[in-house]
Amino acid sequence: MKKAPLVAVANDLSGYGRCSLSVALPILAAMGLQSCTVPTAILSNHTGFPSCTFEDTTDRLEAYLAEWRKLGLRFDGVYTGFLGGLLERDCCAGAVKLVDPAMADGGALYSTCSPALVEAMKTLVAKSTVTTPNLTEACLLTGTPYEAVAALSGAALEETVFGMAEALSATGPAQVVVTGVIERNEIANLVVDHGVRYALRAPRAARSFAGTGDVFAAALFGYLMRGTPLREAVERTARFVADATAHTLALGLPATDGIEFEAYLGRLIGD
Repeated sequence: MKKAPLVAVANDLSGYGRCSLSVALPILAAMGLQSCTVPTAILSNHTGFPSCTFEDTTDRLEAYLAEWRKLGLRFDGVYTGFLGGLLERDCCAGAVKLVDPAMADGGALYSTCSPALVEAMKTLVAKSTVTTPNLTEACLLTGTPYEAVAALSGAALEETVFGMAEALSATGPAQVVVTGVIERNEIANLVVDHGVRYALRAPRAARSFAGTGDVFAAALFGYLMRGTPLREAVERTARFVADATAHTLALGLPATDGIEFEAYLGRLIGD
């Protein structure tokens, strides 16, 4: 018998819409991890809807984390959307640290994010073991004009994205996965793993759904915590996301609901 790895999960919590903590917790539990949550904000629903309530809780988190120090908690891994100070604490020394810089998509910042957050996220990413930006986030983190990158295709697009991934890796994380790079009918995850480049491609789904990046990052973190090598972890995660997306498309659910992954949780460790 082996004790479940203890991981800290810092992200916002949306009451409705599959994203952030609401997808990370069931995924990580299904993969055999014990999650300790750090809710950085509380939303009625995610920001992809026309409106939502938003309460920033970061000013309360110092006291929150102080209680963890009293308990002497030591984490095997940390998965964070945003909470810079957490990665520097003694409880996280030696942990696998995955930072998903969830702040933008489609060339624009999310409504709850600001240019100041981009600068803070650069510092956070530099402290990570692995980071999983989408194309927009990779552009923001490297100061690359999104419009110029989005206009590229083929080898030029791939070379530019790999260059951004290598620039991010040079700041700290040995493993960078630029997710969801779309070209024609394919979607690719472009990876720099300790200096080694590779692209993992799959057919593109007919529609995109809110929170897909959160599902991807949570499952990838779960595989890494189970000791799966990065390449295999990315491949298995992409397959999980693709299957859940196809299922969601078949159900005809709205994009704002996110992908219905619950029926596929057993496949995370069973395939």
